[in-house]
Amino acid sequence: MTLLVGYSAGGSADYAARVVASELSKKLGRSVIVENATGGSGMIALQKLVNGKADGATLYYGGHDTVAVPMLNKSVGIDWKEATLPVGRTALTSMAIAVPSDSPYKTLADLVAAAKASPESVTYGTPGIGTAQHFVGEMISHRAGVKLLHAPYRGGAQVSNDILAGLLNSAVFTTSTALPFVKEGKVRVLAVTSAERSAALPEVPALTEIEGFNGLALPLWQGIFVKAGTDTAAAKAISDAIAASLENEDVKKRLADGGFVASPLPMGDFTGFIEKQAEVYGQIVQDSAISIE
Repeated sequence: MTLLVGYSAGGSADYAARVVASELSKKLGRSVIVENATGGSGMIALQKLVNGKADGATLYYGGHDTVAVPMLNKSVGIDWKEATLPVGRTALTSMAIAVPSDSPYKTLADLVAAAKASPESVTYGTPGIGTAQHFVGEMISHRAGVKLLHAPYRGGAQVSNDILAGLLNSAVFTTSTALPFVKEGKVRVLAVTSAERSAALPEVPALTEIEGFNGLALPLWQGIFVKAGTDTAAAKAISDAIAASLENEDVKKRLADGGFVASPLPMGDFTGFIEKQAEVYGQIVQDSAISIE
């Protein structure tokens, strides 16, 4: 079996996929080989799934990009509800709104106040247009009634380099990416985007706790998909194996070490979860008029 990952080896998605694939192989009694099909904001891997056979032998490790990128770029032409069958959620993490450690902004309210005082002067870096990190920045801008200046990069490494060099006012990272910089005292996290505080950063408020942002959360999720039309019994066997894999204490620990929380959801529930997330993404797209066409 092949597990397609749309991002490069060594990244956070690749890390989590490999942790899950290792245990999934044991549960299914078949080798599950991770293949990095990079490019197109994850769409190369998704296209490869869609172009393949609906036999359950090819899996796709997806998340926010699976749903959001086709919203932003109509030329992708893939509707996840028609083209895929979500078989199991694997993990959740948060994103972190961070500033350099010597930044004058001590809270998110400070950052917002600066943006109000001087529109489009406060920058936030992300790995690119249409990424989950970009969605966070636009969501905050819209809710706060300010215009943060988006600085899109061609990957997270460049964002890290420039915020550490003081060339960015702020950045949106995955929490797992931010953690080493926090431990080294190089950045300060102002808020995380999960519905609750991150166990890895318990002193940092969740966005929804902060006045003006109540009820606002955008978790970063991951899960496994097969091609639509895959035999229901085969898909359920994969779904059950994913859930069993995530009960393994070593898998939970390894995911936690990478900043993730093992968060299994079976087939039907996972689809329902994605549908609700899609509504949130659609609203952000409408409010901010993001496009990558």
